[in-house]
Amino acid sequence: MSFIYQNLRSGIVAASSDDQFAQAVLKGLTREPKRLPSWLIFDDRGSELFTEITQLAGYHPAQCEFEIFQNHKQVVTDLLAKSPFRVIELGAGDGGKTQVLLDHFIQSQLTFDYVPIDISEGAIKGLVAMLESRYAPSTMSVTGIGADYFDGLRAIKETSNLRNIVLFLGSTIGNMELSQAEEFLGKVRESLNPGDYVMIGFDLMKHPKTLYAAYNDSTGVFERFNLHLLDVLNRKLGANFAKKYFVQQGHYNPTTHAVESHIYSTQKQEVYFEALGKAFSFGAWESMQTEHSYKYTQLEIEELAEKSGCRIVKHLFDPQRYFVDSVWEVKK
Repeated sequence: MSFIYQNLRSGIVAASSDDQFAQAVLKGLTREPKRLPSWLIFDDRGSELFTEITQLAGYHPAQCEFEIFQNHKQVVTDLLAKSPFRVIELGAGDGGKTQVLLDHFIQSQLTFDYVPIDISEGAIKGLVAMLESRYAPSTMSVTGIGADYFDGLRAIKETSNLRNIVLFLGSTIGNMELSQAEEFLGKVRESLNPGDYVMIGFDLMKHPKTLYAAYNDSTGVFERFNLHLLDVLNRKLGANFAKKYFVQQGHYNPTTHAVESHIYSTQKQEVYFEALGKAFSFGAWESMQTEHSYKYTQLEIEELAEKSGCRIVKHLFDPQRYFVDSVWEVKK
């Protein structure tokens, strides 16, 4: 079996991605209040910091999803065991939780392809190398793709007719507003064939104190992750942020039903962006939102599946019912 890395982020695609990055920053900093999307943080170092977050004992989305995979791996195996298939993971990162499933598929002697897709070239290269060292030879082939989700999905659809299961894990769907989630999943649906599966991780609504504790760790990893955004902006857009004048805090917002992370300016200051040719002013203790993690109800998940042209096959819960990996089938 083969272990391959493909980079789709070159030439025109990379230039387009850079322009998208700059436009997202310009739009976010001219909003009132300021708000930047969390995907801007995910360069190679940002991906490493997020992996540290998933390993925190108090970060329940990662811990609960690991429990779900351990407890329900046979359910997923039985769903896919009838014929060769392809596992596509969007935003794979280090692939830590997914290895529980991959390992069980291999032990069950299933023949399948694993296609992790991530915008971080370093994360995907590292994942492919690790999987090759651990699983070669086996019944699994791996093609790691460094790309935007939909560029990766388009490339896959053009090359094969295997039945797909797309994994979108870790409550990443919660980083979107509900309307954005509907649009995103509609595009995923268009990239798949009738009978394909989608497995999506949803963090469920629960006690606000539990949510607060999950996003405000005593070791400061969440703060380092969010403040890394300033490093990314300095490097990619020639900004002159000084991190020592900013702090981070996470809050549960009962109006939006989301945990929101904010970076606060500790003093009045101005930040200049060379690539944008523009300066932005920050007041003392003015906030800039950098993360949004929406918390779903089960009814919202079921409505979202219906709007996305899918039927729910199974809800896979952790023992506390803090989290669910919902398995959907694309309608015929």
